[in-house]
Amino acid sequence: MATINRGILDGFFGKVGTVVGSFWKGIPVMRAYVRHIHDRKAAPQLLVRARFTALVNLSSAFLSAIRIGLRNAAASSRTTESNVFTKKNWAAVQATGADTVTVDYSSLTVASGPLTGVLFGTADFDTPQQVEVSFESNEECDKTSLDDLVYLFVYCPDAKGGILSAPVKRSAHSVSLMVPAYWGGMTVHLWGFTLGDGIDNAGTLSDSTYIGSGNIG
Repeated sequence: MATINRGILDGFFGKVGTVVGSFWKGIPVMRAYVRHIHDRKAAPQLLVRARFTALVNLSSAFLSAIRIGLRNAAASSRTTESNVFTKKNWAAVQATGADTVTVDYSSLTVASGPLTGVLFGTADFDTPQQVEVSFESNEECDKTSLDDLVYLFVYCPDAKGGILSAPVKRSAHSVSLMVPAYWGGMTVHLWGFTLGDGIDNAGTLSDSTYIGSGNIG
């Protein structure tokens, strides 16, 4: 409510309709009233928040992979690997409700760079608690080396955890890792990427490849 001391033409203090009166250094001033809406339950905001939360949780589970795979992109952007992961993968996560989020795992990026990576084959789940993927070295491409390092990353949505393999050389033609016993029967998703370790390409990264999914034996 406004207070007017000497009639409608005098300066006033407070809100009248869509304007607010006040005094600045003894001078009466008037400004438009701006209505601030703090509805934290607004549907669009909830959907954005749900997507962001899902990506933050994913980046935490993927941290062992993106610390290597996205470190160059993070350094060039002067930000963190988690921030790069969130930005690159925003479109891969959709929300239809505050608690209903879908992830297109095949579109997720866990590594980024200009290096030519290896050509991954199909994942082998025949050995209990183990995932193995063969690959073609692809060393005939420019700026590659048989000493380049190949990584395999496995993520289990039910366990909300991921594991990064120890690196193998491009010349090894296969990479594998062991997973926890309690992952038995659970579905996992796999990505691979290559890190340059030759004379001319040390530290250079390839884009990640989504290898596919399967159930742990």
